Amino acid sequence: MAEIETLNRQQANVQTAPEVTTERRAKNTANLKKHASIHGVAVVAALTLFGAAHTWATSSGWPIALVTGVAAAFIAGMVLSSIFHEWGHYSGAALAGSEIKIAEQTSDYTFFLGFNPKKNSTRQALALTWGGIGGSWLIVFAVALLVPMTSWISAVLLATLAGRAVNASYFEVPIAWRTHHGYDFKSALNERLESPGTVNVPGLIAGLALLPVLT
Repeated sequence: MAEIETLNRQQANVQTAPEVTTERRAKNTANLKKHASIHGVAVVAALTLFGAAHTWATSSGWPIALVTGVAAAFIAGMVLSSIFHEWGHYSGAALAGSEIKIAEQTSDYTFFLGFNPKKNSTRQALALTWGGIGGSWLIVFAVALLVPMTSWISAVLLATLAGRAVNASYFEVPIAWRTHHGYDFKSALNERLESPGTVNVPGLIAGLALLPVLT
């Protein structure tokens, strides 16, 4: 009797595991579509805000329009950088075949990806890390190619994106480097998270240094 009960439990586990996996995949897909829709609207809104403010400033010549345009460019740069960075993380993890969880609600407006280092390999952790760095730089190059640097407003947009990409690289490249050389990924990440709050300084310096070059 005990043997039969044991066999039944084993069969139940075999039957349940695929169902759990299928349910998780379906939930991940649904959550991913939701985040993609929200972030897509945010990207369009940020670019529209930037474009409208840029047009107003260049057509009117008003000082208040210029100030508004600079603020709009900075906001757009922050939004675009955050979104592309997080989707870069997702793309890297997904392309590496990582086991991931897509959260129902974002944290800090854009973060939606759950990655458990214990359930993924070092290669997958590196793909996750480099994907985020790549996403940050991708939007920098895209704006540099597609947006003419004809005003302070355009320059602020690109400088903000570049500064944010520098910050992302400054924070995450050491994680990738140490992980690549055999250090535990989670430990490397936690050490960077616990580091002093100077992570934004390199990007700030880089952005301010880039502005005179672009204008």
